[in-house]
Formats: sequence, C-alpha cells, structure tokens
Amino acid sequence: MLRTLTHAGTTWIDAVAPNEAELQQLQTTYGFHELDIEDCLSQHERPKLEEYDEYIFVVFHIPRAEPRTGRIVREEVNIFLGQQFIVTVHEGALPLLGLWWQQCEQSEGRRQELLKNGAGFFLYELMAKLFDDLFPMVDAIVRELRMLEDQLFAREEHVNVLRQILTLKRNIITMRSILLPQRSLVAILEHKNRKFVSEELALYFDDILDAIERQWSLLDTAKELVEALQDTHESWLTHRTNSVVKVLTLFSGTMLPLTLITGLYGMNVKLPLAQHPDAFFVILCGMGSLLALMFLYFARKRWL
Repeated sequence: MLRTLTHAGTTWIDAVAPNEAELQQLQTTYGFHELDIEDCLSQHERPKLEEYDEYIFVVFHIPRAEPRTGRIVREEVNIFLGQQFIVTVHEGALPLLGLWWQQCEQSEGRRQELLKNGAGFFLYELMAKLFDDLFPMVDAIVRELRMLEDQLFAREEHVNVLRQILTLKRNIITMRSILLPQRSLVAILEHKNRKFVSEELALYFDDILDAIERQWSLLDTAKELVEALQDTHESWLTHRTNSVVKVLTLFSGTMLPLTLITGLYGMNVKLPLAQHPDAFFVILCGMGSLLALMFLYFARKRWL
C-alpha cells in the first residue's frame, strides 16, 4: 500500500508492505536504482547506506518485542531520502509510522512539525523516535535480570529459572546484533551526505548515536550480568546435585551391611544365634550398634 502526503514542498510516501508493482511505480517516478528496489523486496537486508546523485538509500533495523512470545526480533526499515521527498518502506509492524501518518492526516500542526524543515529533518525525527523507544525495552531486560537475580538467591526451588535466563540471554544477544551495525550507519549519516542531510542536522544525528551508545552500554552490562547469573545457577544446581548424591551414597553405604546381615539370616542354613530364643532382638541390637558406629565414623570423617 502506498500513501502520499505533501507539506511545505516536502513529500512523504509511506509504503506499507508494498508489492513489486508498487515499488516499480516508485522507481519510475523517482528514478530509484533497481538494486535498491530488490533490497526492499528481500527480507532482512544488511544495514547500509547507498548514496546517489539524486537521493540516498538507507537500510536500518529496529528491535521489536513479539507480544505473544516475548522474543525480540528485528524489523527492517528502508528509506529513500531526496532533497524534497522521503519514502519509508516497511512491513507494517512499526506502530510509530502508522501513528505519525494518522496524526499528519488529522493535524496541520503535526504536518508542519514533521515536514516544514525538509526531508532530512524528518529522517532525524523518525530515527530519533525509533531508537529512543528502545530504552523501555532495554530497561525491561535490566529489570528482569534484577528479578531473576533475586529469585536465584532467595528461593530454594528454581523452577524455570534457567529457561528464563536463557530466554533473556537470547534477547540480549539479539538486541546487540541489531544495534551493532546501526552505530556505524548513524555515524555515516552524521558526517556525510550534506546534500541531503544539512550541516545543522549533524548535531541531531549525534544525539541519536549517543542514545544507541547508551543502549549498547546498558546491554553490555546486562550481558555480563546474565552470564554471571547463568554461571551462579549452574553452580547452585551442581552443588545441590552433589548434596543429593552424597545423601544417597551415605544411605546406600549404611544399608548395605544391614541388608547383608538380614539376607544371611534369611537363608535356610544354621547360623550363630539362629536358634536363640531372643535372636531377633540380639540381631536387631547388633544392627543398631553397627549403624551407630558407621554414623560415628562418617561424622569423624566429616562426611555428614
């Protein structure tokens, strides 16, 4: 779907999940390179910036949380930026663009705010808002890490804690893999392409880069923390397993001689004290004494 809006000499075309025919229409109108059209049709093109005489083509990725699974996935945004136009191409999973379009349709003030300073300023506003919206996602990861840390050290039973840790670790890795190439992409926008992005906007793009760097720093700390939590959880599981094995081994070691004695006296052969009237109590007392001696020995060896 193609939708077009023009204000103060600047045109914004929003292509929501466009098909090949619609992209070909854009190519015919603005003279876009055919390889850029192919990139828009392909899924998960690498982040990049291509510069031409009449426009620049920008591909960048934004992390997005799946509401159903909680997993973080990457959403691709393709942008054609000229001196008097900007074309945004996406699959429609970015609510921000839909919200902006609705606001611009309904409000003259909103159109003035977004488009009066040209296409380059619109690109800055879009990228700044998209990357600023990542802070709640990063904060949610940090909060979940703190919660897991409290659970890990406060509870004796750790049901599904390892699964939560691994899910969180996967989300951190995904976020880092998405943000890493965006750092260099925004830096290029900051220092180059003055034909389409004016000198005055360099400071604004530097602000976006600063936001990405802060998010990267928070994720770097979260990565170290989640790895430490995983190591701690595995150490705790190993310690608990060893404790259980220790108890079972002591139980088996103490029961083995007692089982041997009862097994021998269960045989249909003549054994000492077998005909004694108080044989049961004598054997029981002997087994109790043997058990006490074994526990005393284990205690002196500090095995208990």
